[in-house]
Amino acid sequence: MKTATKIAAAFLAAAMTLAPAANAFEGDVDWTGGRPLPPGTEVPFDPGYASAFKMYDVIRLGDPNYRNAQVPGVRVVGKFEGDKIVCLMNAKGGLTGCYVDGQPVTNLGWGRGGMRVTTDPVIERFAPAIKEIQKFEAQFSSGSSLSSR
Repeated sequence: MKTATKIAAAFLAAAMTLAPAANAFEGDVDWTGGRPLPPGTEVPFDPGYASAFKMYDVIRLGDPNYRNAQVPGVRVVGKFEGDKIVCLMNAKGGLTGCYVDGQPVTNLGWGRGGMRVTTDPVIERFAPAIKEIQKFEAQFSSGSSLSSR
């Protein structure tokens, strides 16, 4: 019996040693879809009470999940390097703004799928028009109509 226990313990130790290591932050996702920042990540300012900077997945325009609200992440329009973005999350208000290299990115508002931002200077010029178009999208996707007649 002792031999079987020792063999089982040896197999368990070998399996734990040889198993691929999972990202320590992978399972720690909050209700907004954000993950804790890796240690040493610089943030633009102290987030204050009930707020924190979190790392979010980038979902680009053209991705099949761009309009899927079930897929957590920040929707990015235009050029963007990388697949993660740092955003400010508030415990009550949710996602409030995103930052790249300590600078705020242009918020394009909320659309079907989630928060939309851009870091592309070409897209930034059209941000007011994009926001207006998204208002129509939100109105039509919510099931409300312009006229009840």
